Amino acid sequence: MNYAIILAGGVGSRFWPLSRSLEPKQFLEVCSKKPMLAQTLGRVRGCIPAKNIYLAANKLHKAKISKCLKGLSVSARNLFLEPEAKNTFAPIGVLSARIYSMDKEAVVLVLPCDHIIKQKDKFLRLIKRGMEIARQNYIVTLGIRPIRPETGYGYIRTAGRIGKSRSLRAQAFIEKPTLKKAKQLIRNGRYFWNGGIFIFKAAVLLEEIKKFTPAAFKKITKLAQSSLATKKQWHALPKVSIDYAIMERTKRMALLPADFGWVDVGSWQAVAEVIGKDRNNNIFKGNCLDLESKNSLVWAHSRLVATIGLDNIVIVDTPDALLVCAKKKTQDVKKLVQKLQQKKFLKEKKGVIT
Repeated sequence: MNYAIILAGGVGSRFWPLSRSLEPKQFLEVCSKKPMLAQTLGRVRGCIPAKNIYLAANKLHKAKISKCLKGLSVSARNLFLEPEAKNTFAPIGVLSARIYSMDKEAVVLVLPCDHIIKQKDKFLRLIKRGMEIARQNYIVTLGIRPIRPETGYGYIRTAGRIGKSRSLRAQAFIEKPTLKKAKQLIRNGRYFWNGGIFIFKAAVLLEEIKKFTPAAFKKITKLAQSSLATKKQWHALPKVSIDYAIMERTKRMALLPADFGWVDVGSWQAVAEVIGKDRNNNIFKGNCLDLESKNSLVWAHSRLVATIGLDNIVIVDTPDALLVCAKKKTQDVKKLVQKLQQKKFLKEKKGVIT
């Protein structure tokens, strides 16, 4: 059967100050009237039975996750709560092992919960095609066709078709490049954005985990039967991405080119790709008043935010913090959050300004 693992454990620090430790972006109604997690759950149900959808999330967010699950027929037993953030390798490994213990032929779709998909039907068709390829013992990733030289995404280099399928051989993973390097990759034509969406047989992934990380494999299989890992058990697993631990090393990787209106809402600049703009290419949300600005985003809360003559600026106002940022620097908001934590302005556990 087909299964899905939705990754909902991120903090979304690049979306600060709206996104906080206790209110990360996947629970926010950023681009619609539903939280992004609820949108993802609804979308996945188009190709995966609700009973086969699993979620990996931080234990701090149990109540919010449960709220999102209401009305979607997704069992609370399918929720895996992480004692602390461990990146993507640990939750994917544990849940894949759990699924495999119940279904030796399981095909698993893994995807983040904070993506916007504009063309749902095309997305579902491509997922089904990827599952067919995965049944041939490939690990499939959906490579997003790049539309600009983006420095906030990783890239995947391809090397020709695999047999008669429409998939390409994934040759190498490229870390987030400089702007100069990103422009070179775009011109090359063999590179795709790494969207973090994977499809594989659970048995195949576990074979690769055992091959490349045998010590972690033993710990993962022990954890597979638990809905809530203990801190000691969880601490023993490496804090690393599935990309670095497995995908960059396996020889079984295939890439399906994807073009279904994908947007990773990972920064404030990305919001501009989803929300409608005025005639001067601005986005104003909330209590705003503007004169002669262009190419800017202003996100107000309750008080009035008045602006004059902005150009490529992002302003986000919340009750306890104000962000003013050049639009081209929105990827650096994550660095700002790290500095706030170092300076003790931001309490990481509570996610509030002191």
